Amino acid sequence: MKEKRLTNWNDDKNLDCLLFFALRIKELVFDYTLDSFKYPALNTSTICTEAIELISEIENENVSEKSIIPVLEELIYKIKNDSIVKEIIDDISYYINFGDYSNLREIKLKIEILHHKLSPRKYIEFVKKRLTEIIKSNKEKKLIYELSTNYISSLINLGYSQAFINLKVNSIFFSKDKIENFDSLEKFFSNFEYNLKIYTVILKASDIFDEISNTSPIFKCEITNSVDNELKKFDKKNFLFSKNKNQRFLVLPKIKCYDPLTAKNIAEYKVNKLSKLFVFFHHRNHPDWSKKALVIENDNESFIINERVSAMAKNYDWKPKKAAIKLNSLIKGLQLDKSSFSKYDRVIDLHGLSVQNKIIENQLLQNWIAFETLLVGYNNTSKIDQVIQHLLPFLLNRYIRKQIDELIRSINRFDSKFFFSKIRTITEGENIIEKFTALLVLEKYKATRFEFYEKLEKSPLAKFRMSEFHTKFSDLKSVKSHIENHKRKVTWQIKRMYRSRNLIVHVGIVPDFTEILVENSHTYLDILVNTINYLSIKEKSINSIEQAIKEAEIINSKNKKAISSSQSIDEHNYISILL
Repeated sequence: MKEKRLTNWNDDKNLDCLLFFALRIKELVFDYTLDSFKYPALNTSTICTEAIELISEIENENVSEKSIIPVLEELIYKIKNDSIVKEIIDDISYYINFGDYSNLREIKLKIEILHHKLSPRKYIEFVKKRLTEIIKSNKEKKLIYELSTNYISSLINLGYSQAFINLKVNSIFFSKDKIENFDSLEKFFSNFEYNLKIYTVILKASDIFDEISNTSPIFKCEITNSVDNELKKFDKKNFLFSKNKNQRFLVLPKIKCYDPLTAKNIAEYKVNKLSKLFVFFHHRNHPDWSKKALVIENDNESFIINERVSAMAKNYDWKPKKAAIKLNSLIKGLQLDKSSFSKYDRVIDLHGLSVQNKIIENQLLQNWIAFETLLVGYNNTSKIDQVIQHLLPFLLNRYIRKQIDELIRSINRFDSKFFFSKIRTITEGENIIEKFTALLVLEKYKATRFEFYEKLEKSPLAKFRMSEFHTKFSDLKSVKSHIENHKRKVTWQIKRMYRSRNLIVHVGIVPDFTEILVENSHTYLDILVNTINYLSIKEKSINSIEQAIKEAEIINSKNKKAISSSQSIDEHNYISILL
């Protein structure tokens, strides 16, 4: 996330927490934010919904009874760590005492009551009220961080699009308009008042859609070669103008949702379904349509909406020249035996298919098949147990390093001259990340850390994260807890991916939170494949997938031993423990 000098913000320390909030919201909804800093798939309120729906599927014998256990574990964890739940419900213990998880009827009743008490809109209103109070009082950044995360997760699960929130946070907080008081906070919140709107979405399309015009009304899609005048009057940027005689327009009216970007997503989903049905019967020519759309809101206002960033594209991307170097290195250096290379090659194909596919559930299925291709077949346990067992070491190794590296980027973007002038004074470490980590955790650099804090006054999110990381990563017990917490959350998310995969395949249900699962599964898959590449090409320590799995386990065991055998973090062990 680019962080330029904030010229539109008034230099007023009383607005420090407002700026912190704005930066955190921007980070949460930015497409390329590190996965550790993004919004979670679900919050307390929406996990209640997931649990209720999953118990119903268990009762219908569509999924196993054991599948509810990780959901209930995560629900209990979320509730215990959610300050808003404690405000809404006096004594939560009565509702989360689930015993041994066997009495599903009683559990479902308790969660249904919880869901009523923690309804999404009620929950959001409590979050907004609390955020307003603490932002205006200009304190409690840690709580603002937590509540901002829950607020965004709640909005997206309610039906607002990430792209729409991103648009609003940038237009209100990071445009030419001066921020001199708290009016911008109310203005931001006013965009999310749960008012369903009626949208008409118009896409340009190829004339092959004429062949399916008789079927299109089923999908509430009109195929026409000219748009009527009542709609044309909203076309202020000549989107509908075309000299192409073969040009067709897809008009999808009466789409109910909260924002125009979601309306376009819904329209494209319908058109995609219609297109795939046609391709089932006619394989030669595929229906095609424009990436842009004209979206009309409540017969009153119109927008030109560009193509959204696919869930599979929300990841770090090399620039073309760097990508070419990486590719050449891979082709020349990858050394895998025949069986492993066949698996590896298949996973690269699946990854490519997932990137190209426009249907979100297909992306998740292809990513999951890639996990099974690489990680299953090495013991007799279940497929999901093998995926978790073999994937976790790859995701835990260098986890803290990735977070520190992201903080370095953030500070460097804010003031690279200051950053490098201070890093040169650090005697520990052989590279930037080792030197910065020494600065971050070693007591001898306390004075330099405070110079960073002072410099980062106008970048309060980076300052907050640096302070938090110092607290977490300078204490062995805290480091261990941080890693175990990540392990727990990743395990829950992998199991959620597997449950969603089963619901899609066996029941035909696509969970509402599938898009964030695609993002997470893509991140996990990239880490897995990149680590295999590193071990094979750079380290030259493996020539099979199974060896890579074992090497990742060994590295993870070494990290655990480094933590457990140390008394404290010092200049001799900080690299082995943290990096």
